Amino acid sequence: MIKMRRQKIIHRLLVLRNLEFFNIFWLPICLYVALTSRNVLHWQPYAYGMFLICAILAQGVFLLAPKISNHLQSSNDFPRLFYALFSFFTWADVVLLSIYPILIFCNQITPLVNFQVSIWSNLLFLFAILEYTNYYHYQLSHDNLNDLRYLIKYRKIRRSPLFMDMLRNQKRDLQP
Repeated sequence: MIKMRRQKIIHRLLVLRNLEFFNIFWLPICLYVALTSRNVLHWQPYAYGMFLICAILAQGVFLLAPKISNHLQSSNDFPRLFYALFSFFTWADVVLLSIYPILIFCNQITPLVNFQVSIWSNLLFLFAILEYTNYYHYQLSHDNLNDLRYLIKYRKIRRSPLFMDMLRNQKRDLQP
């Protein structure tokens, strides 16, 4: 029973990893086709929003590799480098996410910056923020029955698995 459950989890993680990896390449292609077919002149905000999304998806792919390995080995520990790297990613993402509004502001005050946003480019940026929140803070995606049960039972959004892993690492490091 436990082995079967572990196999389902591993299969689910593999599917998620592969889909996220596929989307790193597929989404920019779709954006390129959409922008060129509509002859959009101010493509920079779209490209930056898509870059943010793909960077966060790449971090997700990178996160799932050790998770899959841990499930295969029946372990819960990640290498120390993993925690340092994802702590860096957290801050790097905050910096990258803050550049978008800075560019919008600079576009308003100086003609040197050409960063004209639209509703659609802002939606791309909003999706990047949601992806960041989903990976690093709260689990916003509810893609299986257990997630929905938790949501209905406790009436709150649970912390993201990466957040919980990072919290366990902090507690482990504080112990002598």
